[in-house]
Amino acid sequence: MAFDGAGKPKTCIIGAGCSGFTMAKRLKDRGLPYDCFEMSDDIGGNWYYKNPNGASSCYQSLHIDTSKWRLAFEDYPVPEDWPDFPHHAQLLQYFHDYVDHFGLRETITFNTAVTNVEDLPGGRWKVTLSTGETREYDAVVVANGHHWDPRTPTYPGHFDGYQVHSHNYTDPFEP
Repeated sequence: MAFDGAGKPKTCIIGAGCSGFTMAKRLKDRGLPYDCFEMSDDIGGNWYYKNPNGASSCYQSLHIDTSKWRLAFEDYPVPEDWPDFPHHAQLLQYFHDYVDHFGLRETITFNTAVTNVEDLPGGRWKVTLSTGETREYDAVVVANGHHWDPRTPTYPGHFDGYQVHSHNYTDPFEP
C-alpha cells in the first residue's frame, strides 16, 4: 500500500450525503488524509430537497420514518424540541449543523463528480473527476447513495395513462 507524504493512507470519499460526511468525520478524527467529492452544490444527498443535480428522491411532505432518538449521531445530539419523526428540512439542517460544527465543509469539493474509479497494481486506485483530473488513492469509499437512479420495470402490454416514478415525485401538484 502506498501512502501520502506523512506515511498515512489517503482516501477518496465519493459523495457528501450522510454516509460520506460521517466517513469524512471519522477519518479527520484519526488524522487520516482524504478528499471528499460531491457532484452537487451542497451536502445532504437524498435529503437535499430539489437538489439541482436531480439525484434526490426527497419530496415536499417527507418525514423520516426513524425516530429522532435512533437517527442521532453519537457525537452530536438532535434538538430536544424536534418531533419524534422529523421533516426532511429539519434533518437536512441537522446535517448542515453537524458538518459545520466539525469543520467538514471546507474539506468537501462541491460540483465535482467522480466519473471513474480504476484499480491499479499494488492495491491503489486511480480516480477520474468530472474536471478531467485524475488522482491516486489508497482507499475509495463509495457513498453516492442508491436512490438517485430510478429503475422502472418493463411490463408486457401498453398503458396510455400518465406515469411518474416515485423518484420524480415532489408534491401532489407538481410531480
